[in-house]
Amino acid sequence: MSTIDSRGKRPRFAAVVNEFWSGSHADLILGRLHDGYEVLWTPSEPLCELASLHVLDPGPTDLGSRRTEEWGVRAAGSLIDALSMTGVGVDVDGIVLIAERNPRSGRPEEFDGRGRPKDWRHEMFMQVAAECERSGRPVPVFLDKHLGNTWAAISEIYETSRRLSIPLMAGSSVPVTVRCPPVEIPVGSRVKEVVAVATGSGEPPIFHPLELIQSMIERRAGFETGVASVQFVSGERFWDAFTKGGLWSRELANTAIEAVPHYAGGAREYYTRYPSSKTNELATSPRGAEEAVVVNYNDGTRVSVLLLTGFMLRRAIAVSSAETADPLVTWTPTGSKLTDVPMVGASVAAPGQKKPPTWNFDHLANFVDRFLFTGQSPFPIERTVLTSGILEAAMNSRQLGGEVMETPHLGIDYRPATTAGQLTRRVEADNRMTTQARNQV
Repeated sequence: MSTIDSRGKRPRFAAVVNEFWSGSHADLILGRLHDGYEVLWTPSEPLCELASLHVLDPGPTDLGSRRTEEWGVRAAGSLIDALSMTGVGVDVDGIVLIAERNPRSGRPEEFDGRGRPKDWRHEMFMQVAAECERSGRPVPVFLDKHLGNTWAAISEIYETSRRLSIPLMAGSSVPVTVRCPPVEIPVGSRVKEVVAVATGSGEPPIFHPLELIQSMIERRAGFETGVASVQFVSGERFWDAFTKGGLWSRELANTAIEAVPHYAGGAREYYTRYPSSKTNELATSPRGAEEAVVVNYNDGTRVSVLLLTGFMLRRAIAVSSAETADPLVTWTPTGSKLTDVPMVGASVAAPGQKKPPTWNFDHLANFVDRFLFTGQSPFPIERTVLTSGILEAAMNSRQLGGEVMETPHLGIDYRPATTAGQLTRRVEADNRMTTQARNQV
């Protein structure tokens, strides 16, 4: 566990990023970890200190060298150099890894054979793990967003962190940002189905809703027991399910859509009038395409993420549970996309004080800062292992034309970071129900 030492110095951490441009994840996260962040309108000083920065692949718009000079941070020549002043072992107290690759860096995006953006998060983590093992210092490591593009990479990162006792935190800002309204699924709820509507193109609009949903439904009765199958749905199969139901609840989909601004003429009419500009299977469109991911959990819970970019703004979630007659609905301030068509429906509520659109990164920086300071992740790493595995299965299904992917390897069970009081009350309630059932026999 990291603490302020006897001289009053803050724990020092290294940052290794793939690229660093204005508005990149490196800029949004590290800037806050250096300058400070704000949570619920309250400015906070960082608990930890950025000691070194290495940019793996600086592009034409790189800001990394400028930031190290402005911040007085050591510019490291390599990943290994970032971890130690001597270039041997690990002498920092924590590590932040950000493997983002975006065309805004000034270079075109690169894809693998399945149409997935290439990244180096697995290679980055395994190098860090090797240095931690060599120096005998398993320091906390934060890995931005998902854990890898293949199950082999995802599982190796997870198992290596466990084997070496490396505290590992991963994920994005979406599960820790504000929800409107600020709803939460009570511990022990019997969740039936969840439908999310999302905006964006590529993998993020799939991963972010999955991650947000997982952070909510992991509190359900029995907690998390894993996923049985995943399917990617597109084209006429998507529209058949969208209009007739079957793969997901039409009621929940409509409820989620009505929670955010959307095109007045309906989704099918929108995509007929404004067709996707895709030219090949690897390209992305600013308008998106009619696509969905359907996830069937081992306990019978069903989750669907519908990509409706352009038709609507923001991302929204509708949850059906046995405890409530009406769906539980919430949306996040993130996910907005510019549109050139009129929108109708619920307006996006403004907070009491106007905040920048990247306020969600203040919340993430707060949790990362606390993690680097304490060595304790605020939520189970198994959450990100599961959502990373679901995304990988969805991409495999897409490559195979929408084939249902059976996922016995995703039989991941874990308990969320709920309070002791919540768990105690739930156990007491279960005991009362058991006693009542016995008395009725």
